[in-house]
Amino acid sequence: MTLMTFIAVEVSYDTSVDYVVAAQQVNRVKAYYAAKSGIEISLLRIMLYKQVMATIGSSLGQQKSMLDPIWSFPFMWPPVMPTGGNMTDVDKDMLKESVGESLMSAQYATSITPEGGKIDINDLGSPIKTLKQEMIAQVLKIFTSEIQHNEAFARKYSSFKFDELVNNIADYIDEDTQGLNGGDESSYYRDLEEKEIQMPPNRPLRTLDELHQVAGMTDEFYNLLEPRVTVFGTKGININYAAKEMLMALDPSMTEEAVDKVIARRNDPKLGGPFKDDNDFFGFIQPYGVNTKAIQDAKVPLLYDMEFNFRVVSTGLSSNVKREITVITYDYTNLTQRFAQFMDQQDQANGIGTGTTSPQVGSGTTSGSGNPSGNAKIQPPKGRPTVVYWEEN
Repeated sequence: MTLMTFIAVEVSYDTSVDYVVAAQQVNRVKAYYAAKSGIEISLLRIMLYKQVMATIGSSLGQQKSMLDPIWSFPFMWPPVMPTGGNMTDVDKDMLKESVGESLMSAQYATSITPEGGKIDINDLGSPIKTLKQEMIAQVLKIFTSEIQHNEAFARKYSSFKFDELVNNIADYIDEDTQGLNGGDESSYYRDLEEKEIQMPPNRPLRTLDELHQVAGMTDEFYNLLEPRVTVFGTKGININYAAKEMLMALDPSMTEEAVDKVIARRNDPKLGGPFKDDNDFFGFIQPYGVNTKAIQDAKVPLLYDMEFNFRVVSTGLSSNVKREITVITYDYTNLTQRFAQFMDQQDQANGIGTGTTSPQVGSGTTSGSGNPSGNAKIQPPKGRPTVVYWEEN
């Protein structure tokens, strides 16, 4: 009896463990496909936004930001029943019926954020000399601005040579082997054990995580750069979509008060809505003590048009298991036009092919500091958005 009891207990225990493991595996699959469903519906929203923008965007003029909720509104399944508002009993019954008919037993929540409001870190290795210098200066401002507004960071790194760190990032990306800090770029990586790997690789970064391999980079510096830079940029910073951290990094004189006012203005049509051009933006922030001349002199392209690239984060949940998928889309069709216009403006600014020197980039034109005019017709998408980055956790 003792032996039989022992065997029964062991079998029962093993069975319960196997059941829990199998249930967790099923929940992982459910959570994954729930997250993937959120990604698919988000890609559909992006495609619809671009189709509508290509169809009627030009006729809306400065009011085209009213189309942003097509992609910007957070979405989740099952929907949360609003506690107030104008939702009628009929609407609530229809919502409950839709949820009841759904075969999905898991949940998901998605968010779509613009990627164009960040600095393209790969521009530090641009063959266009002026663009490379402008972006090096702008990335350096991220650190100087943090010293200006973060006392703890300033006490720790006030004497740190951030210009050398930014030069190391540029050396990691650019094609030549001559270090901007002097000497051979590879001299900073000679203590690595992997002798067969060329360091630095002298190519554009493929992911932001690659910044960890740059000489002098620490986790603290990376965490400061990560929300402000991207490898899928649009050759400029879109003021109407840039995050608070990015706006503060434009110049150390951009205070928290000024940035809060900018965000409040661009999100509220009653306050003026999205900014139209350089004159509108600089005129708005100047009363708050911002050194607009320094931002203009930096000649970093500032954009004010629609958003092209997006980051989608979808989280699936089944029981206590969570899976997350991050996707970045890239609009090759429309950005090719922008890059071509940008190259033409750079040539004109340098007097190439014109016989004369054009006004300097960043002189306060209505299209932004050296960015394309934005008058090119938006091309409608020919299918689902192009995914250039996919990460699963």
